[in-house]
Amino acid sequence: MNSRTSFLVQTWAKVFGLLEKISLFSLIRWVFPSLKRSYWFVDAWVLINLVFSIVSVFLLAYGEWNRVFMYALVFYGLFRVLEIFVYQVNVLLFHPLQSQASYSIHSHRRMIIALVHNFFEIIFWFAVSYLAFNINFGNELATLNPFSVIYFSMLTMVSYSSTIAAEGWSLTAIFILHFQAIIGVFMTLISLSRFISLFPKPKEMDAVEEDQTLLRKVETLEKQVNKLIRITQDQKRR
Repeated sequence: MNSRTSFLVQTWAKVFGLLEKISLFSLIRWVFPSLKRSYWFVDAWVLINLVFSIVSVFLLAYGEWNRVFMYALVFYGLFRVLEIFVYQVNVLLFHPLQSQASYSIHSHRRMIIALVHNFFEIIFWFAVSYLAFNINFGNELATLNPFSVIYFSMLTMVSYSSTIAAEGWSLTAIFILHFQAIIGVFMTLISLSRFISLFPKPKEMDAVEEDQTLLRKVETLEKQVNKLIRITQDQKRR
């Protein structure tokens, strides 16, 4: 291997590409190939899972369920959280590298709306886990109504802190909290970067900086043109 060649990006691109394939979303699209190009299915998948996560919170809060049912909901919620995390990493870092042609998305506005749905879905799935494992929090959460548990989950998601005393918490409780905090930091950074990228860039008054900005844009366009030329030449050779 050439010592000057970097393999870090390619390695993680393959890892996250594999992780993306072992998801329920990918399995459904593999079983039904016609859904691969269906934006309707993607939008429906996002909305259905958000509604399911909300309903699950109130099911556990107001119903008497056996542990198997509760753990099944927690397992599915964890599966969805990991699915969202992997997908967002791929969209942010690796999908543009894996695309053979010029990478594009359907709509920036749609992407932001879907990201907001994902953000709140994660909050509700962790609320489900807090209700299912409330005994691991020293029964502190057992006395709270579902809206308070959702608030607790949201607070943990965005601030890495909570309003409940930590006495009596088990290792499971601490793991859930730290896991949500890590996911929350990542999703918050992703959300901010998505919103900031949509802000219009003001025109620069300094002529030198404006020229440098134009030069960078020209260089970027040249790279894209060269890439398209290489792809066209490769296709002709085949």
